[in-house]
Amino acid sequence: MIDSLLAGLAFLANPWTILAAGFGLVVGIVVGALPGLTATMAVAVLSPFTFFMDAAIGIPFLLGVYKAAIYAGSIPAITINTPGTAAAAATALDGHWLARRGQARKALEMSLYASVFGDLFATFVLIFAATALATVALRFGAPEFAALFLFSLTMIAAVSGGSMVKGLISAAIGVFIACIGLDPMSGYNRFTFGSVDLMGGVSLVPLLIGMFALSEILIRSESLATGAADAAIGRERLSWAEFRAVLPTLVRSSGIGAFIGALPGLGAEISCWIAYGVAKRRSKRPQEYGRGSLEGIAAAESGNNAVCPAALVPLLVFGIPGDTVTAILLGAFMAQGLTPGPMLFESHGATVYGLFAILLATNVMLLGFGLLAVRWLPRITLLPDGLLFPAVTILCFAGAYSVNSSLFDVFVMVAGGGAGYLMRKTGVPVPPLVIGLLLAPGLENSLRQTMMLSDNSLSIFVERPIAAGILALIALVVLGAAARNVTIPNLFRVQWRFK
Repeated sequence: MIDSLLAGLAFLANPWTILAAGFGLVVGIVVGALPGLTATMAVAVLSPFTFFMDAAIGIPFLLGVYKAAIYAGSIPAITINTPGTAAAAATALDGHWLARRGQARKALEMSLYASVFGDLFATFVLIFAATALATVALRFGAPEFAALFLFSLTMIAAVSGGSMVKGLISAAIGVFIACIGLDPMSGYNRFTFGSVDLMGGVSLVPLLIGMFALSEILIRSESLATGAADAAIGRERLSWAEFRAVLPTLVRSSGIGAFIGALPGLGAEISCWIAYGVAKRRSKRPQEYGRGSLEGIAAAESGNNAVCPAALVPLLVFGIPGDTVTAILLGAFMAQGLTPGPMLFESHGATVYGLFAILLATNVMLLGFGLLAVRWLPRITLLPDGLLFPAVTILCFAGAYSVNSSLFDVFVMVAGGGAGYLMRKTGVPVPPLVIGLLLAPGLENSLRQTMMLSDNSLSIFVERPIAAGILALIALVVLGAAARNVTIPNLFRVQWRFK
């Protein structure tokens, strides 16, 4: 392995390789920072241009676009409460609160450092444990995925705020929205009400833009009309003590992201919420989450960025894409004469480890580009509200339309903005809705496949060790949450009232 890694370092001696990777990072940052433009879209559009390039140039360029777009989604999430990508939705919960308190630069720095940390952590996992992780990933079938999705749903409790009932209502709305469209098994229309546009379901990104960004504009416009004003941005930077305090969260969330990334079909959108929910459960100050917690930003950003290198594990080792972006990268690899799978390491070992070296180099380069962006981007929030709000609104409409070039997605965004406004005014949390919307399709597919495999018997979850272990973990999480809420003093208080 060491010999192959040293041979792969020769990739870094090619200035065109470094230039291509750096240009990819710049493109990825621009794409991620524009609401509605996703990493998948960018890689899909740019991938054909690399088919006629050398592998040492084309693949590093696409990898740079991929990882930078995932990171850069946090930039508008923090500055204007508009997640650039779906994977940055959890970051907006705490990042924009800090921006409104005059700590935008601190939030952006935490996002950058957490992203680089998670990416670097997962890159080393990819280099030294790719085969082991891929072997575990291949043992996940429909029952294991169904159990994992059920475990992910327990994160709803962590982001429900002060009312579990309102959180469950929000999650139920998200599940209902996810059911709109064609049934994945039978192909029947569900809740489409005769609309052709709804047959493909409700597009996630326009809905998120509406619920986070447009609702924020409505809320802040209302505050502006009543004379309320936000604090100045300030130039407070992240201190070493603050970064050191979140190191355990960074390691844990990066591990979660690496594990989720190695499992085909999940992705950064789900990983960020799982990492965020676990961090809140383990935090000594969970009440700060959703109110400007640096720990929350660290968890979400390290969790989603660790997915990028880890998603390459099943792709390179077994030829199985880890997410939609790596599915596109599979075509790019094959166009270069590199067929992912077990023989790739033997026939093109130096090239593969050269890509590993590029992943390490782009971490350093992303840190440099990110620091330049962090220095200037907080100035966005210094714009007068009369100029900022219309500009963000135009970005919302343009971003929603650009996802599928569909006017219907613009209506979805507007409806999401109205729904988000009403939910925030009535105290119903938005994050559980997003979690339900993300998890429901995967849970439904996995559960229905499991029932077909077991002839409608639930015993399959107990008979398969990994699924049984995940269900046991779910039980421990639920019992732990119940134990924290039902304390001995509370029991005595209930008895006293009845006496």
